[in-house]
Amino acid sequence: MISMFRSFAKSKWAIGLLVLVVLGLMVTGGTQMDVLGSLQPAKVVSAGDRSLSPQEFRAEMDRRLQRVQNQERRAVTYEELLAEVPLASILKGQADELGFFGWAWKTGIRPGNELILRVIRAEPAFFDPVTQQFSEQAYESTLAQNKMTTAQNERDLRDRYTGLHYGSAATAGLRLPRVYGAVYANQTQQSRDARWFVLTQAMAGTAPRPTDAQLNSFMSQHASDLRTPELRSGTLVVFANPADQNIAISEEKIRARYEFRKDTLSTPERRSFTTLTAPTRAAADRIAAALRAGQTPAAVGEANDLQPANYTETPRSAIGDPAVAAAVFGLGAGEVSAPVQARVGFVVAKVTDILPGREVTLEDARDEIVAELRGQEQRGAIARRVEAFEAPAATARAATRPSARSGPWRFRFPP
Repeated sequence: MISMFRSFAKSKWAIGLLVLVVLGLMVTGGTQMDVLGSLQPAKVVSAGDRSLSPQEFRAEMDRRLQRVQNQERRAVTYEELLAEVPLASILKGQADELGFFGWAWKTGIRPGNELILRVIRAEPAFFDPVTQQFSEQAYESTLAQNKMTTAQNERDLRDRYTGLHYGSAATAGLRLPRVYGAVYANQTQQSRDARWFVLTQAMAGTAPRPTDAQLNSFMSQHASDLRTPELRSGTLVVFANPADQNIAISEEKIRARYEFRKDTLSTPERRSFTTLTAPTRAAADRIAAALRAGQTPAAVGEANDLQPANYTETPRSAIGDPAVAAAVFGLGAGEVSAPVQARVGFVVAKVTDILPGREVTLEDARDEIVAELRGQEQRGAIARRVEAFEAPAATARAATRPSARSGPWRFRFPP
């Protein structure tokens, strides 16, 4: 038997078996021998196809810490945060979320790109403060301040709406047992009987008038409760002046503020339209032909297994795709566009209504601008009065501070 094993160990079959064992250990041999696993990016949490890198986990922990600090209104350390919520619970929660969203994506619960773009373009923080229009630069800078990228933000929005849609569908079919209704009806419809009687002072009796000795004894026992309360005096200073209501505003300031806010005061042109997104140009051509033939967008969408997207009184700045926006605002009422190469597929749009824009003139906005400028002047006047009131007190406090000289400390006191 031993000689047979020795012969097998010297054969080429033994060498091949040893190579297979080494390869198996390299692939599935744990953290120390997993060579292929070490070539992949590091992951803090992994669930199916979804994972969380160390950078993403650190950014998530920073955002969690910032939310706690805003709630507590004080500085909070990571030790205090993890004392309230253990790290194992946070990791388990992240794994459960990643696993759920990975399962939802595979089962087909996927929010559309148009929904994500519409949500992003409705966020006020992503708008330019001057033009009041969506700004890619403001979008990226705001996300950078929160330690997020555009891809991470869009993924989080998809996950959020995936959870909302799944929760809505799950709760739509819930029904309370009938016993709950019976208990509630019993509690609201029950009645009770009660009896009462009146107790007068004559029935309870009267107490004799206390003597001086009893009063003095009571006062000595409750001397701390009967002492005179502490009194304080205060000074109320009113910095507002009724004359500030009639501060004169120059014409130059009014015109400068109007030029600055002209775009935000004016009403842009808005359009109501419907879009259908097809995967190929051929399908988009058929959709455009059917719409021009008089078919409704709902019927065309049902025939092509597509869901129409309806937009009501939408300005050009609120349309996520520039190519689609140019096509929509180049049509007349009732017209159908040619297939447009969008970010996702080919889009065919039909305009149903047009609301023309209106540019606000200086005379139209004069009262609002004057009120705004007058309010700024009033706040400035109050601030100057406050500074003038606090200046003597600040000078007196500065006089009592120690002077910075060499040698022993010296103090200056007011005369």
